[in-house]
Amino acid sequence: MPRPLNAHQMYLIEEFAEEYKERKMSRRDLLRRALLITGSIPVTASVLAALGCGGDDTGDKATPTGAAAANTLVPATVVPSPVPPTVAVGAVGDISFKGPASDIKGYLALPEGAATKKSPAVLIIHENRGLTDHFRDVARRYAKEGFVAFAIDLISRKGGTSATDAAANSGGLGSTNPDDLTADMQAAVTYLKAHATVQSTAIGVTGFCFGGGYAFELGISSKDIKAAVPYYGTVRRFEELGATQAAFLVMYGGTDARVTGQAEQVRARLTAAGKPFEIKIWDGAGHAFFNDTGANYNATVAQGAWTQTLAWFKKYLVA
Repeated sequence: MPRPLNAHQMYLIEEFAEEYKERKMSRRDLLRRALLITGSIPVTASVLAALGCGGDDTGDKATPTGAAAANTLVPATVVPSPVPPTVAVGAVGDISFKGPASDIKGYLALPEGAATKKSPAVLIIHENRGLTDHFRDVARRYAKEGFVAFAIDLISRKGGTSATDAAANSGGLGSTNPDDLTADMQAAVTYLKAHATVQSTAIGVTGFCFGGGYAFELGISSKDIKAAVPYYGTVRRFEELGATQAAFLVMYGGTDARVTGQAEQVRARLTAAGKPFEIKIWDGAGHAFFNDTGANYNATVAQGAWTQTLAWFKKYLVA
């Protein structure tokens, strides 16, 4: 008998269902992604029917604004703008290190002058399509601002992010136990703490969409995380959120009802934690508003969110 889907699996399938209804994903792609996550044809059929994605052909004429567009780096026209690897950054590159069950892959970007001083670090958690070039670019943006930035590849246990198969990437994420993904993120924190360029007591985390949910996970699980900025992510472990040691800045899109609906519950739990927090709901912004390679990019809101995020990390990570 198939196991019940966990909260993060449901999040992924709900996100795909939204893209399908908006004609950003074909029915065939929706079915494949959902099946890779559930591992069961009956469960897939049942879940999609419950989400209003039954046997009609809505979305079969989807244009490549979703999965295909998300894997291509498109320069933004305003800040935050893509930062080439050679611009005001000490060193960048794909790396790997030993994790609990496999090598953990990712992209490391060091700030200029990293060889002569220790800097605060930010762990970056990607969306449901894995470690795309967009998140390498985000890491370089942080490095340009003086942070050691590590964009983790949470598909490492499945061999790493595929550059050509977005469905396999999301399926790999959805089929992995959330506790295993959290263990890999904690291994990344341990790696950063021991890195010669990192101030070991000043580590933060940020994540987007699927990664936003895992920024909450790590902010709950790790006492080494001093500041967390989840972007439009959902919480799986509400009962434990009140025990976090991190200062949370939580970003939501005002029109992203499925995710932003949790905002008041998050507020109540973070109030109970007694730690500094702020919840920002950006009017007129939808899901994935920060991703300048995606169809939902909102340049004005992304600029404001980036400015606030940097200020938050500098306040709670920079001595």
